[in-house]
Amino acid sequence: MAEICIIDVLDYRGIRTVFTKKRWKIKALQHPELKNRKFLKNVERTIKEPQEVWQDYGDSKNRRCYYRKYSIHTYVKVVVWMRGNCQIITAFETNFIKETKYGNLRRLV
Repeated sequence: MAEICIIDVLDYRGIRTVFTKKRWKIKALQHPELKNRKFLKNVERTIKEPQEVWQDYGDSKNRRCYYRKYSIHTYVKVVVWMRGNCQIITAFETNFIKETKYGNLRRLV
């Protein structure tokens, strides 16, 4: 049986990317902003139209970090698993792009 998805969109490259309800429930405990419909719409927009995409510090081969400005001082950050089916691992609001601190990571967009 197919998993229920909270988000099911094509990313900026045209690749299907999903956020399953099961994963969303787990991550919403850590990041309450995921319970906000407006924030979820911005997560979807960040996948479709990121302003920046970076390799992930923890796993640069398999994960990507998508960013889009959310407010004057914050970004939506979406971490996506890139192997097989592209899945959102987590998403949250942050006030800086952490990956800029690491010289070994590449900005992809």
